[in-house]
Amino acid sequence: MHWAIDLQGLQKTFGEKVAVEDLTLQIPEGSIFGFLGPNGAGKTTTIKMMLGLLRPDQGGGKILGHDIAQHSVALRQKVGYVAEVQSLYEYMSVEGILEFCRPFYPKWNRQIADKYLKFFDLPKKQQIKNLSKGMKTQLALVIAMAPEPELLILDEPTSGLDAINRQEFLRIVLEELAVQGRTVFFSSHLLHDVERIADHVAIINQGRLIEVRDVDQLKTTVKKIRIVFQHEPKDDLFSFPGVVNVVKEGSAYVVSVEDNLQEILQRFKSVPHFTLDVIDRNLEDIFIEKERGDS
Repeated sequence: MHWAIDLQGLQKTFGEKVAVEDLTLQIPEGSIFGFLGPNGAGKTTTIKMMLGLLRPDQGGGKILGHDIAQHSVALRQKVGYVAEVQSLYEYMSVEGILEFCRPFYPKWNRQIADKYLKFFDLPKKQQIKNLSKGMKTQLALVIAMAPEPELLILDEPTSGLDAINRQEFLRIVLEELAVQGRTVFFSSHLLHDVERIADHVAIINQGRLIEVRDVDQLKTTVKKIRIVFQHEPKDDLFSFPGVVNVVKEGSAYVVSVEDNLQEILQRFKSVPHFTLDVIDRNLEDIFIEKERGDS
């Protein structure tokens, strides 16, 4: 398997604060990968190390086969990047900054730039300082996609877009970039967006990866079981691989499970009970539980 992103043991500290701790992550080419975590979890620091904008204290990695510490310039010619906070030359016009960026990218495609300028209805002659926050985010997306990058790295890419443009942007990722086999790596706190387009996710909290999974597998194996027993169960009933949390709600036990679902169900069914229901989980439920469990 070819890895678009291959990170090994990345670590970064700022003073006494460990921002990223021993992060190892491999992402196959063609994936749409969601990078989830609360504010301050280490998402942006990880992205900056991936791009060679920050040097890790320990560890290293390769992006599209380029060493992140040694080949950052060559790497950035193949990568489209949209930062969470835009750093655009405010005195330039929309058209001017596109012309400024073009020589840095051998594969710059003006037709793609014009296509997305029209899509976002961005005025070419407008000075960047007069654009709204959302329009600046849209312009950054145009700049990122115009060079036809092999890898698109997006840090909170839809945070500045209204609901309609956010949905349209997600459609672009789904219908165009994914079909072309491009790799997309994006961080987001909008879990509904992630659930809609990502095929893999990682959850980071306090600088440490706590989960890396295929999204469909995650939703298939991570469930809740709600069961009302006829008699109070023995304590060891819940001591079984795959049971991660048990909460009593009135007469019912709500059991969070990961993996071993069928074995756990068989175990519970062997005990006299009134009702037993398997409850599906969405990505937001799973994320919140993982974050709480790691805190």
